[in-house]
Amino acid sequence: MKKVTQPPRSYADIIRRSFTSLLLTIGLIIVLTVSVTLTVDQLVRAQEQAARLSANLKITQVSNFQDWLTVNRGSGLNSHNTFILIKNTDGSTTSLLPNGKNPTLTGSWQVPFTHLIYIKKMGLYFSETLTAGNKSYLLYIGMHVLLGNLHVLIAVLIIAIGLSLLIGLLFVRRLANRISKPTIELAHAAQQAAANPEVTQPKLPQPTEPVEIGQLAKDFNQLLAAQNDRLRRERQFISDASHELRTPIATIRGNIKLIERHSDKHPEVIPESLGFIDQESLRMQHLIENLLHLSRADRADVALEALDVAALAQGVVNHYQPLVPQPLTFRGPDQPAMALGDNDMLHQILTALLDNAHKYSPTDQAITVTVAQTTNAVTLAVADLGRGISAEDRQHIFERFYRVDTSRSNQVEGSGLGLSIVAQLVQLNQGKIVVTDNSPQGTIFTVTLQAAPQS
Repeated sequence: MKKVTQPPRSYADIIRRSFTSLLLTIGLIIVLTVSVTLTVDQLVRAQEQAARLSANLKITQVSNFQDWLTVNRGSGLNSHNTFILIKNTDGSTTSLLPNGKNPTLTGSWQVPFTHLIYIKKMGLYFSETLTAGNKSYLLYIGMHVLLGNLHVLIAVLIIAIGLSLLIGLLFVRRLANRISKPTIELAHAAQQAAANPEVTQPKLPQPTEPVEIGQLAKDFNQLLAAQNDRLRRERQFISDASHELRTPIATIRGNIKLIERHSDKHPEVIPESLGFIDQESLRMQHLIENLLHLSRADRADVALEALDVAALAQGVVNHYQPLVPQPLTFRGPDQPAMALGDNDMLHQILTALLDNAHKYSPTDQAITVTVAQTTNAVTLAVADLGRGISAEDRQHIFERFYRVDTSRSNQVEGSGLGLSIVAQLVQLNQGKIVVTDNSPQGTIFTVTLQAAPQS
């Protein structure tokens, strides 16, 4: 059998159903409570009247209806809804009813655990057996007043509950619309934002109440801000990559055209043009390789292991020294500086930082690589004595294609991706990188890695 799924409900439906259930439950509890209270009160009253009647019967013997009326008045009983059956010593039964008729007890029904009995065609009665002298009296007190009160009470409560439901449902409708309005506005704004994923998304409306919806809108706005920032960076990346690739391609095509037009009459242009083509193609190759590095780093899943950062840095410095004119100095601890990281990535980080220091440092100024260890971290610092980086530029140097000095960007080799790759690799190694001023001039790049747990 296929299970029927319930359609989603709105705020109004949920609140209306909950309110209706609550009101009906409260009404039912009130009806039961009042009914039980009235019933118990009437039973207690009947019990007291029966006790007074028993005391009177011990004084005055009842043998006819006139005697019964006399005794009944002293007990406070209503003779119109009360009757008594007298069991004589000979086994016969005498009925004392206002109309003189004998009651038919056949088919009567006793209410469990009470003195209440329902007599067919007569109604509900309180039943009590009294003994006086050598006679037994079966007293029956009518509960007509109780039933009448209960009927009136139930009718009044039904009317009250009905009016409360009518008024409450109108109130619930207004309340549901008031509560759902900010949610609907937020949903519409989110739908409009989702309809244009390629454009910068506006902020969603943030209501002050309900507090939960306001917090939800705040979280959505934070998510949109992150998405806008990512979209802006992607657009900037595409624009910068296109610009960086356009320049070498234009140079290559220009030199090819030059060879085609003038190589016959001026063969000397061929070697020069081929040199430009080789240089620009190599530049384009480096740019593409760096882009691939960034792409791989974005999707990399790194398993960190314990490494001796001092030994790794010493090896990179020894290998890099013959490639640059600046003197390289290494400073490290006598003991292994064990940190958590990836060997190839740390090698690439240090090489990129040395490349950056080499590009922006005078050829006669030293570059210093320092490894230090604390209780919880290992630091790797590359310090140069170049022209330094301003505080404003430090906020952007790890952005892709950012160049500190745009006026000299053509004089310094590079695509502006090196430090972006470094920042990405440091993040993958769960480390941090900061830039500070060197003394008396220059820049210090400091990478902080987690210390490896001692074995």
